[in-house]
Amino acid sequence: MPEKAGEGPPPADDAPTVRYRVPDETAVRRAARRVLRSGRPSYPSQASFRTAVERELRRDDPLAVLGGARLRRLLIDAPGVRLSVRYTERDDDRPVEECPVCGGALQPVRNRTLTGGLVVLGQRCTRCDYWTHRARRVPVRYAFSRGGRGPRGRGPV
Repeated sequence: MPEKAGEGPPPADDAPTVRYRVPDETAVRRAARRVLRSGRPSYPSQASFRTAVERELRRDDPLAVLGGARLRRLLIDAPGVRLSVRYTERDDDRPVEECPVCGGALQPVRNRTLTGGLVVLGQRCTRCDYWTHRARRVPVRYAFSRGGRGPRGRGPV
């Protein structure tokens, strides 16, 4: 339909429209526990679990969005949720800067030689159970299930 002379497009609002909202950490953890209690007891992939948790979050907030990496980082030490990771080994000489599972800091795993020197054998994450050696361990599948433990070192919950 052609515009009449003197009429332009409707005035734009100065306020940007909200297209999505990032839920807070407690809401994500609560939704993940609800999904595992009421739905299937386990999810074989991060994508399927993220979809289920996002569906649960959208019951309260229809604009809620959640990425897989953020979901994984938030649930590493959440009680009631068990995260299991399958790895493959790849030859890669580049140094690992941060943990590929949770984004935590990596500490070198050292061994003392017979002559008294120290040799770095690999690296271990300070937050989760990830470790690697010369052949880099790369996560290929994340599975989520009911159960789990609390923060590292506190035992089963």
